[in-house]
Amino acid sequence: MKKHFSRMCALAMAAVLLLTGCSSKTDQKETTTAAATTSAAAGTETTTAQADTSAAAKPEKIVDINVMVYDRGDEYSAGNSLTDNELTRWINEQMEPQGVHVNFVPVPRSGADNQVNLMLAAGTAPDIIRTYDRQRVATYGSQGGLVDLTPYMDQLDPAYLSENQDAIGFTQFDGKQYALPGVYAYHGKGHDAYIRQDLIEKMGMKMPTTREELIEVLYAMKENYPDITPMGFSGKITDGMYTNFLLSYVSRANERDNYIYEPTFTTVLKPGHKEGLKQLNQFVLDGIISPDYAVDTDNTKLNQDLANGKIGFVISNAGGMDAYSTVEDPDYRMVEVETLPNADGSYEVPSQDPLSHYVYVPKTAEDRIDAVVKYLAWLSNEENAMNVKYAVIGVGSDMVDGAPVMKQKQELIDMGMTYSSNDSNLLRANFAFEKDLLVRNYKAGKPDVPEDVAEDLIRIQYSNYYDKCLIPAALETDQYVPNLQSLICEFVLKVMAAPEGKFDEVYDKEYQILVENHLQDVLDERAAWYDANMK
Repeated sequence: MKKHFSRMCALAMAAVLLLTGCSSKTDQKETTTAAATTSAAAGTETTTAQADTSAAAKPEKIVDINVMVYDRGDEYSAGNSLTDNELTRWINEQMEPQGVHVNFVPVPRSGADNQVNLMLAAGTAPDIIRTYDRQRVATYGSQGGLVDLTPYMDQLDPAYLSENQDAIGFTQFDGKQYALPGVYAYHGKGHDAYIRQDLIEKMGMKMPTTREELIEVLYAMKENYPDITPMGFSGKITDGMYTNFLLSYVSRANERDNYIYEPTFTTVLKPGHKEGLKQLNQFVLDGIISPDYAVDTDNTKLNQDLANGKIGFVISNAGGMDAYSTVEDPDYRMVEVETLPNADGSYEVPSQDPLSHYVYVPKTAEDRIDAVVKYLAWLSNEENAMNVKYAVIGVGSDMVDGAPVMKQKQELIDMGMTYSSNDSNLLRANFAFEKDLLVRNYKAGKPDVPEDVAEDLIRIQYSNYYDKCLIPAALETDQYVPNLQSLICEFVLKVMAAPEGKFDEVYDKEYQILVENHLQDVLDERAAWYDANMK
């Protein structure tokens, strides 16, 4: 039976992967130190059955493991830090009765993969690492740098295993379990599109349902509202703002093409994409997209324009929802829209994938693997994961109508808790009960957004999507993909900015850069894999 898998978008990494340090082992560290007491959590009833073990006698020997946590520069109260706060202490209260003590290793969120790459090369990487880059995992694993977790899978929570077979399959390479998935109980579109419905109605036009109708609306906005940028865009190196537009020019009818192009950012290079790039270039030449978009490399100008109600249409951004509370126009109405059917006539667009991220264990942790797996097994339990995500229910969150709700940021800081607790929730990104609360939770964060707008937004975000085809093997050319992903973004941005009459010249020049960086090698190897395994 043919399987369809998704890909995971990721940051770029160095073309040469330095894994020489991954084969070394460090001595197993043992300690008899008792865990620190979590004052806020002491005596607090939680939903976690395992929480009762905190009162149990601690083993004589406790194995230390090191676990990566993102450093986002969060604020902490006196006596607390990213690596030592009420949540980390509570986690260790749960783990030490099992003979495990967790040390949290901070890694800057920006450039995390590259930082981890250096740590792997030096043999100083944490024992448990997360990434959004599937090709990085495939390359590390195929070079012998990761622990194959296959023998340990039966130690994970049975519900985690049974409910997430598809996501678990995404983390298998040539029959080896090089990573575990951070799973979604539900998932939706990867990128969304938003449009100013109020402006369309004022122009006496109908809401666009096709690309042609959208283009007509954008040019009408340009004529009728000169202070509005019809289509928001920026020069940030990401695939978000152009992917769905370019994919409206291509087809999914050819399965072989899907397996060749869809695993990564290469999906926008499918046959037909060049016509989409021509249209984006024409948008820039005609002022539909600001000619200065390329200098806005961090979305600052785009976000300002969205907040001020100065954007007519945008893909994959906040969509101007914050403007409901900041813009002066009382008629302002930005709504999510489906207006870009592909060449097959389908409105389905790429999903955000049924897994959030990949969790892997480097070879340097192999002599502590039993302790590492105990922690991963504990995190795979839904109740434990829920307490981690919600900063211990009854401490950093409260039950409201049968569902946990996080306390406000300042309150969490004051009690010595982290407000980025979900960063430690490695194996369960969300929970099924949350799906019924999406509108409520969305409105809680954006109370000025009209109820019907929020309802339609949630409905559209979680429908009409497909999981992209993913090759379940570690390919030799995977090592080139992270670098290519950023180059593809640059390729799109540069071709869009081609001067009048120079489109083909710029396109050919920039595409050649992709080829020189092994694009064709990647596509050819994927094609060869398909021909050998899927025909």
